[in-house]
Amino acid sequence: MGITVFKDSNDSSRTYLRITRAINGREQQRYVRVDGPSKAAMKRAMKEAKEIDQRLQQWQTAVRELIALSGDNLIHEDGTVVGLQLQTRHREGRKPATEFKIRVKLPDRKPLFKSVSVDKHGFDEAYELAITRICELRGLSDQSEAFDKLLQCEDAYLDKYDVPTHLLEEVSKSGKARKKTKDEKGWIGQLTGFLRSR
Repeated sequence: MGITVFKDSNDSSRTYLRITRAINGREQQRYVRVDGPSKAAMKRAMKEAKEIDQRLQQWQTAVRELIALSGDNLIHEDGTVVGLQLQTRHREGRKPATEFKIRVKLPDRKPLFKSVSVDKHGFDEAYELAITRICELRGLSDQSEAFDKLLQCEDAYLDKYDVPTHLLEEVSKSGKARKKTKDEKGWIGQLTGFLRSR
């Protein structure tokens, strides 16, 4: 990525600047010919190459934003969310603390870290809060396609981690809490909840 100087062959006197930008396996290359061996010719060509590079950078940013809006680049193959882990910390003299750990790495910036307590909020609410924070840090709306896709990844955490049963509570419409089993969390749970409400 960037601007490189090259000749079209070893014995050629023609010099070019190659401008390259790539994202998500898609690459764009442009060429600017340097008209002569003088420093002034190189300076003119470099100015043009930098203008082209700036346009390609805008293209790269636009593609990155479109990918982010879809959410496809924010989900691992195992169905978990990029930068979101469920962890239980064990400290001497304290009871274990379960939380979602968030790590968001944006281009050209240091990673951002946050956490959401599962013990405090319960599994469902903590997961939704974690997804909301990830989207906020990435500049994504809670109305975006990405937000909806990330919310649907909740079951992957139940499959991957051994979530303590006491953290799987759901508050019914009557305000009474009831325990959820892991099976009730997915589509079975949605169907069960629908049938119970009838």
